[in-house]
Amino acid sequence: MASTTDVIEAMKYTYGVDQVLYLVNQEVVCWNMFQKIKKPMGGRGQFIMPIMVKNPGAWSGLTEGGSLPSNINPDTTEATFSLQEFAGLYNMSWKLIQDARNSKFAFQTALKMMEAGFRRRILKLINADLISDGLGKLAIMPAADNQTTITVDALPSIDLGMTVDLIDASDNDADLAASRTVTAIDVPNRTVTISGSAPSGTAAGDFFCIENTTKSGAIYHTEGLLGVIDDANPPSGNFGGINRSTAGNEFWESVVLANGGTNRALTEDLIMQLEDSVREKGGGSLNAYISNLAVVRRYHELLREDTYFAMSSPKALDGGAGVGRDGGAQQKGKDGGDGRTIYRFSGQPWHVEPYFAANTIIGMDKKHFYLGHGENAVPRPVSEIFDGTPFFRQTSNATFEVAWYWQGQLLSDNPAAGAKIEDVAES
Repeated sequence: MASTTDVIEAMKYTYGVDQVLYLVNQEVVCWNMFQKIKKPMGGRGQFIMPIMVKNPGAWSGLTEGGSLPSNINPDTTEATFSLQEFAGLYNMSWKLIQDARNSKFAFQTALKMMEAGFRRRILKLINADLISDGLGKLAIMPAADNQTTITVDALPSIDLGMTVDLIDASDNDADLAASRTVTAIDVPNRTVTISGSAPSGTAAGDFFCIENTTKSGAIYHTEGLLGVIDDANPPSGNFGGINRSTAGNEFWESVVLANGGTNRALTEDLIMQLEDSVREKGGGSLNAYISNLAVVRRYHELLREDTYFAMSSPKALDGGAGVGRDGGAQQKGKDGGDGRTIYRFSGQPWHVEPYFAANTIIGMDKKHFYLGHGENAVPRPVSEIFDGTPFFRQTSNATFEVAWYWQGQLLSDNPAAGAKIEDVAES
């Protein structure tokens, strides 16, 4: 019979840094998309990035022996970022731990439970945070819906049993439904059912978030990809401490191709505008596109003119149609969970994030976007971070709990190296 210490050490070994990195790369699409995934940040969780806003030097034609042109001094500013802290808990029963000492099957079951909890809760919520707009939105309402079963506009990043708030998008502060338990999720029909009474006064844009994490002056989320790549300040505040609304700070804005809230068909010209805007304003070259599955299906329709079939040799539909059917680049990508598909535009890969915002496409030059982190590059049990802290912590029940901790932030030295298309029809 193995000792409890042996079981604990085996579990800790299973969740070593390499294993956690592997799981993160497989489950968090944005994590594996950024070229510089590991960017440790300095003391007190601060990172200061120098930004060139006016190029130095002068150049002009002149007459023989004429005066030299007047020099132009460079102008720089600083973008200052702060890490956001995250913590997580999950429980394991005393009986499960005791059984794991006596049975190989029970031990494997315990490991699978740990991995499932890590994948389905911690990694799913990190992913939701990174692809949101700075408010950690888990699901967004397309219209008023004053019911306990609420229709949302995209695949919700919500698990059964979670405690969530429904936030009024008019001020990103007021609770339309506070501290509600998620009692059902209908994925095909995009509905979320919450406990308690029906909310009132809902409207398009209202959203679900983790309980008590999105309030005025108390927002506990990373900036989020949709907040970084935008022409307005993120709801959480000025990105990098630079106010995009201030004249002269247009260099810090991304191009947004919107249609006033009215969805329109995806066209090749629209995607070319996205590509050109990054080249013209950000001096970058798009090397990644990202959207949800529905938008990729619309892109597939644009490629129909390139399809053909042979009457003389009927066979199953082939040619790599659909997501992840090229025999090598599966939906999770050749290089990990970056959502890379078989689809390309201008030779650059199209990534699928199933939980991505509806009716939206992002294009980016990945070398200008980073993921900053603290001492530990990935979420880790606190016992691996702080000396003298037990792996299993005693609770008031017949369970142990495992605590996880991470600090992270989404960074960019040039938000104009990304651009966004909004109001893309998904049907």
